[in-house]
Amino acid sequence: YSKKLFIQYYPAFTRFEARVFLDQAFQFMEGTFSRCIIDNTSVIVAHGSGPTAEIAPEMERFGQMFNVTFIPHAVGDADRKAKMERNFAYAENNFLAGRSFTDWHDLNEQAKRWCQEGANQKVKRSLGMSPEAAYLMEKPHLTPLPPYLPPVYQTLYRTVDVSGYVPVDTNRYSVPERLIGKDVEVHKLWDRVEVFFKNQKVADHPRL
Repeated sequence: YSKKLFIQYYPAFTRFEARVFLDQAFQFMEGTFSRCIIDNTSVIVAHGSGPTAEIAPEMERFGQMFNVTFIPHAVGDADRKAKMERNFAYAENNFLAGRSFTDWHDLNEQAKRWCQEGANQKVKRSLGMSPEAAYLMEKPHLTPLPPYLPPVYQTLYRTVDVSGYVPVDTNRYSVPERLIGKDVEVHKLWDRVEVFFKNQKVADHPRL
């Protein structure tokens, strides 16, 4: 109810990016809540629509780690949808307009800063206060974050090519030449790519 915003941008939006975003959002809010109302996106929903929809197992397990249940709003629920759609227009016209960014990380850092220093500090007529001030009244009701948050990553399996590289999303990352022709496990994080061979990390690169 505080209308506190957290915004991030991604070149694609799969279940991997959804988990990255939610992990960052829960940390930004410094807590979670028992119900997370979502739209009927197939990124989180496996089958069906509305409150009776079946959530994708991967996303359901992710929610359980934070004690969160994902609940899609009913199809055509204008009240739920309108509250969020206005925020998209707000960000497009007040954050994106006139800005430039060096890369996705710069874009998201600027977006986070705009939320902290701008959007969440502005007094809302509907609240009679700023979202940040209203949030302080909500915060005691949040569920504390788990004591340990494992990094969000996607597991990929690759065979090292004859040049000593493995491909991830059209980019290639080097591994020790002794592993040419070997099968390796790749962990794709939002900002890094880690390569493992027989459970030992053999390479760690910034993700391009």
